[in-house]
Amino acid sequence: MYKYQMHTHTAPTSKCAQTTPKELAKALYDAGYAGCVLTNHFFHGNTGISRELPWEDFVAAYERDYLECKAEGEKYGLNILFGIEEGVGSFSEILCYGLTPQMLYEHPELRESGTEEWYRIMHGLGVVVVQAHPYRVLTPVPDPTPMPVELLDGIEVYNYANHPDYNARANAFASEHPHLILTSGADSHNSGTVGLGGIATDTRITDEGELCRVLLNRNYRLLSD
Repeated sequence: MYKYQMHTHTAPTSKCAQTTPKELAKALYDAGYAGCVLTNHFFHGNTGISRELPWEDFVAAYERDYLECKAEGEKYGLNILFGIEEGVGSFSEILCYGLTPQMLYEHPELRESGTEEWYRIMHGLGVVVVQAHPYRVLTPVPDPTPMPVELLDGIEVYNYANHPDYNARANAFASEHPHLILTSGADSHNSGTVGLGGIATDTRITDEGELCRVLLNRNYRLLSD
């Protein structure tokens, strides 16, 4: 069994993260994981990178962080995959699986895109779009609801950082829409939570395209705490 963390943040690309690439790799290895998807907050989220940068330079900062994490992971035999978490309006956030830095370089229009445009572009690229922590209560949104189901490929039904009630509501929503892909993740911002949640597979996931195939074919099991 190979365990993969599906919701991971590192500093300085995610402004709210504390984990360095070196700490991430060691924590994954110590927790018995085969790798992770690096889902740092992107342009419309809690990014630690200046939005004033030209698009190519902005994306390059994410690629550098990813390559550093990947290099550190290789020291432990880990598979570190690229992804992002992006804000798409109304305090909703999506996790993009199967995305690569090159795809981002080629779509600078994403800087100004909202929910529908993000999904249209990602779907056209074969990227799997999953809503992160759909029922998480934030101060400006006392009773959040999932995004329109037609703009989603999946939903995060277990998020370690969530109150159990939020996860229960996400699972109930998923049961009403059985076509949705289900995911689990730590929403890890520090090395101590890297080994919580994720997915387990029977074979290694070695690149972003293979991750999409695993998710689309449901060839995995969900992990929780």
